[in-house]
Amino acid sequence: MRIRSAFVVLLFSVLTAPATTASRSAAETESWRAQRERDLKSDTGWLTVAGLAFLKPGSNTVGADRDSDVVLPPGAPRHAGELTREARAVWFTPASGSGILLNGAPVEARIQLQARDRLVSGGVSFHLHESGERVGIRIRDVNSPLRRTFKGLRWFPVRDAWTIEAQFVPYDQPRQTTVANVLGDFERLTIPGEVVFQVQGQEVRMQAAQSGKRLWLIFSDGTAGRETYRIRFLYADAPSPEGRVTLDFNRAYNPPCAYNPFTTCPVPPPQNRLKVGIPAGERKYDSAH
Repeated sequence: MRIRSAFVVLLFSVLTAPATTASRSAAETESWRAQRERDLKSDTGWLTVAGLAFLKPGSNTVGADRDSDVVLPPGAPRHAGELTREARAVWFTPASGSGILLNGAPVEARIQLQARDRLVSGGVSFHLHESGERVGIRIRDVNSPLRRTFKGLRWFPVRDAWTIEAQFVPYDQPRQTTVANVLGDFERLTIPGEVVFQVQGQEVRMQAAQSGKRLWLIFSDGTAGRETYRIRFLYADAPSPEGRVTLDFNRAYNPPCAYNPFTTCPVPPPQNRLKVGIPAGERKYDSAH
């Protein structure tokens, strides 16, 4: 009788159990993908980046006038002001009557810009941006043509097989590594170690950069150029005390330069340019689809 009762309890628990971990993961990943597209298309998403101009030493005019050193999109003042670069420091002097706001407040006198500062006129904003050793101005426009004509993201189907358990192998000391970005400038990454895993029976070792408490994988694979973009990003939670790391390639995604020529992205370090294909995560963007 005890055995029969135990069986009934077990059967009831199976019939009334929630969806499996795998199915919950698929649903969560689909939700994550949908949120990623919403973020990309938002007023602060990467599709609003509408320009990137590097500053020459000394005076740089800024405005919608086509003769400006830093040309703003239509809708901004023709003459917004002047940006003065001295070494890596930049000052902004507003033009009379431009109505430019600095962090939401009117700016009426010369002021040194900080990385967090945002200069705004209507739907157009601009702020400091560094690419390697170069100092520039990144421009955003909520009415950017890229945003208006965006066709949406495409993804491979979610498959459990692409959620892979890897082993994190730390270096004796984290390495400071220099990688190029798509503009040919160089950026520094902190690499605490490598993740080691199997793909189609092959051992793969990829360098993992430190990103807060998480690991950041910058990679390409055998599908690059055909099915996927040449640069792919994947984040993973910090390794367990035993060094275990879960790599969910269903959430591998494209960097902003896959859609927007005014953005900068690091290219994969040589070790992370894989020959084996990983047909998972985000597909190559096709503006015509």
